Amino acid sequence: MVDRSVFERRLSKLEELLVKLRPLAELEREAFLADDVAQSLAERWLHLAMECALDLAHHLIASEGWPSPSTYRETFQVLAKHGVLSPELASEMEGWAGMRNVLVHLYLEIDHELVFEALSKELSQLEAYAAAVSLAAFPDE
Repeated sequence: MVDRSVFERRLSKLEELLVKLRPLAELEREAFLADDVAQSLAERWLHLAMECALDLAHHLIASEGWPSPSTYRETFQVLAKHGVLSPELASEMEGWAGMRNVLVHLYLEIDHELVFEALSKELSQLEAYAAAVSLAAFPDE
C-alpha cells in the first residue's frame, strides 16, 4: 500500500516545480539562451522534477511488490507493464530520465537548446505523468 504522506509530498513537490518551470517554458528561445539564470533554474528544477518522478515511481513499484527496475529508464517500463503509464508516456518518461542523467552527470556538456526544446514542447509529459501515477496510487479519488 502506498504511504499517502510520502507519496503526496513528492507529488506536491513535482507539481510545484512544474508551476515554476512553466514561465521558463514560455520564454522566447533567444531570451532563454541568453539568460544564464533562466538556464540554471531550468536545469535545477528539471533535475528535481525528475527526482520526484523517479521517487514516485519507485514508491509505487515497491508498494505493489513489482520487480525493482535496474535503471531509471526501466522504471517507466515497469509502470507501463502494469498499466500505470501508456507505452507512449513511458517512452517519453524514459527520455526525461536521460535528461536527468545529463543534468547530473554531464553537466559540463549541457546543450541549453535541448533543455529549451524539452521545456517548451515536452513539459506536458511530466504533467501527464503526475496525473497517471496519482490515479494509480489513489484510484478511488
